[in-house]
Amino acid sequence: SDVCSSHLTVKPAKNISEKVAAPFKFVNQKIRKMPLISEIVAEFIGTFLLVVMVFSVQNQPLYIAFAMIGIVLLFGKISGAFVNPAMVAGAWITRKIKSLRAVSYILAEIFGAVVAWFTVNAFATSAYKSYSITVADYLLHSATVKSGSEWLVFFAELLGTLILALGVSVAIRSKKSNIKAACAYGFAILIALIFSGWATSALLSGSYTSLSFLNPALAIAASALSWNIWPIAIFIIAPVIGGILGFGIMELINTNDSEECECVCEK
Repeated sequence: SDVCSSHLTVKPAKNISEKVAAPFKFVNQKIRKMPLISEIVAEFIGTFLLVVMVFSVQNQPLYIAFAMIGIVLLFGKISGAFVNPAMVAGAWITRKIKSLRAVSYILAEIFGAVVAWFTVNAFATSAYKSYSITVADYLLHSATVKSGSEWLVFFAELLGTLILALGVSVAIRSKKSNIKAACAYGFAILIALIFSGWATSALLSGSYTSLSFLNPALAIAASALSWNIWPIAIFIIAPVIGGILGFGIMELINTNDSEECECVCEK
């Protein structure tokens, strides 16, 4: 019996923290083997946070810029923190990401924006249920585009998104410096929102309304879209064109170092 006992090894008992951490370590190992999944989740959460912030502060540029800096700091090294289908379109056209990632990111962003709207609406409805007001009375939504002003709003959204895309393009080229990327994205969204908001401010039809979203996913959440041609043109086509132009311009400017780009490319 003494001989047998000498060959026995006693395993140290796991403490409580190790037992609790074990499932998280297992999930982390699985996710590392599927990087696209973690990137999709990052885009979903990032878009969710952005849209919640936009609704909470009624599209105030400065607050949104600070929120965007935080989102990029959190998720920039995971997915690039595009959180905007127009930015994904620009990155895809300039071959910063491939088709599968582009489609996955866009679907995650739209879903994140819609979930954010339902979340904010649920909290707001609960808070104001004792008052005789509707969602439109307290939640940011799209203003009615005045007849004859459609092209003005279209180009305001296009140019605003172009400005934003310039900053995002710089941000994804600075993947090794997350702080630089966050500041570039935050500053770009601040300038873009100020410009597009100024260009369309005289056309607003009421309180808690906006004609400047610069983000198709956000526009969908803010009920800006309908089956009419102008809402689709303004809030889908214009941002996508602006995103592609912005990324294209930065690609031309940085043509000499395109091979050394630190962007988020297909892994």
